Amino acid sequence: ALVSTQSTGNLRYRMDCVGVLRSEYSKVACKHEDLIQGAEAIDKLLDPAVSGPDYLKQVKFELSRLSQSHKDWHGAISRFGKSIDKQMTENVAFFSGRTEFRDSPLVQQLICEHFLRQGDLDLVSMFIRESGYQLDEAKRVPFVQLHEIVTALREGNLSPAMAWCETNRAELRKRGSVVEFLLHQSQFITLVQNKKTVEALRYAKILGQFCDTQKKQIQKLMGTLLYINSGLENSPYAYLIDEAHSVEICEMLTKEACSLLGLSKESPLTITVDAGCRALPALNAIKQVMEVKQIWELKDELPCEVELGPTCQFHTLLACPILRAQCTKSNPPMRLECGHVISNDALKRLTITSKVKCPYCPQETSPANARELHF
Repeated sequence: ALVSTQSTGNLRYRMDCVGVLRSEYSKVACKHEDLIQGAEAIDKLLDPAVSGPDYLKQVKFELSRLSQSHKDWHGAISRFGKSIDKQMTENVAFFSGRTEFRDSPLVQQLICEHFLRQGDLDLVSMFIRESGYQLDEAKRVPFVQLHEIVTALREGNLSPAMAWCETNRAELRKRGSVVEFLLHQSQFITLVQNKKTVEALRYAKILGQFCDTQKKQIQKLMGTLLYINSGLENSPYAYLIDEAHSVEICEMLTKEACSLLGLSKESPLTITVDAGCRALPALNAIKQVMEVKQIWELKDELPCEVELGPTCQFHTLLACPILRAQCTKSNPPMRLECGHVISNDALKRLTITSKVKCPYCPQETSPANARELHF
């Protein structure tokens, strides 16, 4: 109960810190908006077509207001920086002292691929120029095409995305993807919203090709035709016109495209940062012990077990039933002749002579006949 109370209090404290920083950041954003409006006002006054008896007075007034806006903005930024220093008191530099990933090509690759996934092509070019990372141009081309498709999607143009889905239809259906159906659904709903009854009925024939897997959803779409004149906003199908659907389609299309390119559906950099954020509190709790005993420097693994949740689990793990420790590359799982599995370290400890007795059954086997398992 004491641990639970401490954890709850710690969480509330961190949430309060985040609330303070958000408040200060909103002030910075507000002052920045005032600064932009002042600059736009000056820009309009510089138009040769603008004139009048009070022109100079107006210019002087706007310049004075712009100067004050700049001072307020600078002050807000200064206060925001002080809030960060005040709220973020814990120093996590100790955990970033390892040298394995410094200037690592793998880290540069993760960063570069992450920006490509996001469609930040200018940022990719800047990163390559400043880091010296060599990116194969063949890897960039598919992401450029994907960026163009996603940009068109956000602008309401579904044609490029539909063409891409048609080209990759066989592979998408093999994976059980529904992104093509969602695109056609979006197009159908657009026709219904625009009260184009005849066009919507014709387009319904295209939806028929998805009857095998999307029959119930197609039935719901047909129900929207009943509200084509009164509008979907006040109908039971109002959820179909939610803007969140377009965002979902963009994210799903990006994931499917990355999957077809042989990449993971989720950005490895995002997963890595998420895992690191989850591990930091646990590591920070034993920071003093780590500094004294230097236990992290002795092994190529975390000094404590961290629960990352199902989103960060990608393959089967085995905990040795004898040593109660997770198997690793240096301590792989070993299958005995009887079929039972223990870790390699446990196998060595149980081996006294040329034979080893299985800890789970009476059978004795030779350690040389044990086979390493690969998950």
